[in-house]
Amino acid sequence: MIVAALHLIFGISSVLQPIEDAVRWLLERFHYDVGLPWAWCIVATTIVVRICLVPLTVKQIHSMQALQAHAPEMKELQKKYKGDRQKLNEEMMKFYRENNINPAASCLPLLAQLPVFFALFFVLKDFADNPPEGPLGWFGVVPSIADPATDHWSGYLLLAIYAGSQLASTWFMSTTMPKAHR
Repeated sequence: MIVAALHLIFGISSVLQPIEDAVRWLLERFHYDVGLPWAWCIVATTIVVRICLVPLTVKQIHSMQALQAHAPEMKELQKKYKGDRQKLNEEMMKFYRENNINPAASCLPLLAQLPVFFALFFVLKDFADNPPEGPLGWFGVVPSIADPATDHWSGYLLLAIYAGSQLASTWFMSTTMPKAHR
């Protein structure tokens, strides 16, 4: 609903058109060249996008670790300049520069993937309005990408894939953390 409103108000689609074209191309390659059903093409495209964002995610993790490692020093600065907000901000920026910390780095993966997933939404919305030729469902079970899914196993399978990816992500992040922070 929000994305559709943004699309109408700000014409986001025209800004995202190159990304939409790339997403559509990738979906079509997975379907026509690899032979995946459209539903699995969506899953594969999402995985490719997440893999492309791994360097940003690693940067995010390192930034969070640096912030955690320097948290006591930052608290000292906050205590020292408790009454002077402007001086606190100046000292914090100086501290960030000296310690090579980017506090905004934790937002990079989210900001980078947001336009891609908006573009994916618009491409899939177009697919729902004009379904492409060929098998669209999970192993042929769902006849159209625009129809509601009536089989529950595909939803459970997607849920299991999602939960597994979240657990793997959490495990990888915890292995890079110091033991005290785990």
